[in-house]
Amino acid sequence: MPETKENARLIFAASENCADLRYESGFSAPDPFLWFEVSGQRTIIVSALEFSRAQKECRVGTEVICTEDVKTRFGLRNVPVSSASEQICAISRSLGVHHWQVPDNFPLGLAQKLTKRRIRLSTLNPFSPQRAIKTEAEIAAIQEAVQLAEIGLQCAENILRQSRIGKDNLLFWQNEILTAEILRGEIDAEIARAGGIAQGTICAPGRQGADPHQVGTGAIHAHEPIALDIFPRSKRSGYHGDLTRTWVKGKASDYVWRAFKAVQQAQKNALQALKPGVSGKDIHQGVVDLFKERGFETVMGGGVTPRGFFHSTGHGLGLEVHEAPSLSLRNEAPLQTGHVVTVEPGLYYPEWGGVRLEDVAVLTDTGCRNLTKAPIFLEIP
Repeated sequence: MPETKENARLIFAASENCADLRYESGFSAPDPFLWFEVSGQRTIIVSALEFSRAQKECRVGTEVICTEDVKTRFGLRNVPVSSASEQICAISRSLGVHHWQVPDNFPLGLAQKLTKRRIRLSTLNPFSPQRAIKTEAEIAAIQEAVQLAEIGLQCAENILRQSRIGKDNLLFWQNEILTAEILRGEIDAEIARAGGIAQGTICAPGRQGADPHQVGTGAIHAHEPIALDIFPRSKRSGYHGDLTRTWVKGKASDYVWRAFKAVQQAQKNALQALKPGVSGKDIHQGVVDLFKERGFETVMGGGVTPRGFFHSTGHGLGLEVHEAPSLSLRNEAPLQTGHVVTVEPGLYYPEWGGVRLEDVAVLTDTGCRNLTKAPIFLEIP
């Protein structure tokens, strides 16, 4: 075998579910396909079903090869052209590569087959570190996705404003009890009509809001907080938005108001502090310090139900809902121009629920620009 090429990279996945592959190829497909880069040349191998579309949608400079042409191109003989392991072996022989760098979620079964054929694999994490710094086109795509979330949020606000408070403080909309399931369905449908895909939308009423990832079930009551977290994906670009608001239909209690004001101030402070050179740890610590000053206790571990502020202040946003960089104690690296992050402090107490507010911001040379336009308020009359 010829001498190994340096930095040969390889992905085998479905780009609809693999952000690195979507980023590197520019092509979205529901079925797995092969992407590789050798000496700066990027290539994908797709079936005849996807060939024409891939030629139109792939990143400029990417060669698109139809599966049926692999045999003649790379000397694949007497084996199914659909076999990923045989394709990779043939490509490796033809290009003189016996060591590939792959993502750390590369399929184990495929890796074992390649290892038996004396092809070495090593993982890269992150595989595409440049994903963390967004281009102007990516920032525009994220802002478009944030607007999809805002469309869903506006739908929820309209429904809550139209709702009436009935017996036992139950909310009624269109002559039936308003539930988390109904509200989530209306939000997701409105986003779908606008060109987005919403999955896992959180509509957590009352005490359910004390669990930050509880999607919410059952009837919604007046005078209790409702946590709404909407993170749709644009069908056109594949990029995500992310948005959280906490509302009360009717009148909020004093303790919910106190928590809301603390969270609102913590978010405001974090956004003001967000700029290149500051670390994610610094931003997060500022939020922790404010909550402590305001008297909000945080308890984690020891087998007890977590309470207070027990998640990161934010995370990167792009082709994945959660990606680098994080605004947390774990991230001491300086933030950079082009990072796009959520800023989402929250307070959670099992006795009454939770309050979280989330905006999306892009770091500029001098600070940050908030991509979120949705207003912040607590009560809906």
